[in-house]
Amino acid sequence: MGYHAINEGSNIPVYWASDCPSDGKIGTLYNGEVFTLVREHMGYFGHYEIRFLKNNGSYELGFINSGQYGNLAYSGQSVTESALGSACYRFKLRKNMNVVSSSGSHHTTLSTGDYVYTRGATCGESNPANMHIIGYKKGSAGVTSYTGFLTLNYAGGSMFSKNFCLYKA
Repeated sequence: MGYHAINEGSNIPVYWASDCPSDGKIGTLYNGEVFTLVREHMGYFGHYEIRFLKNNGSYELGFINSGQYGNLAYSGQSVTESALGSACYRFKLRKNMNVVSSSGSHHTTLSTGDYVYTRGATCGESNPANMHIIGYKKGSAGVTSYTGFLTLNYAGGSMFSKNFCLYKA
């Protein structure tokens, strides 16, 4: 299963085809940019199917064949939250976002400034923009344990430290 990742190295070229042809570049992942690493491509060892924010503002399919990137979860604030049972990573929302169930049905809407908690930033199978969460905190209420997904907003930006919909807090 895939996960939301963050580019931790130099620029990574993104290609339109899984064999990553030199004349097939469609974009670039910059240092600090968040993207979804969906899966390793079965036909080409070391090539990965991803979803990323293209320069036209759309969240699109692409392929990469190298790079230095890590799990987005590890960019969150490491916390131990008793309501969630153990250590996890916390993010604060820069934008309003929806929490959905595993089947994709709407559970609740979180507001700017609310928090979500995850252990692995796993992406959804049917919607790769979804990130697996284990809980959330709305306003001044306590932490709510909830196993589901947060629908991330890549259209608003993909630079973790500047404009991505989540940040470390």
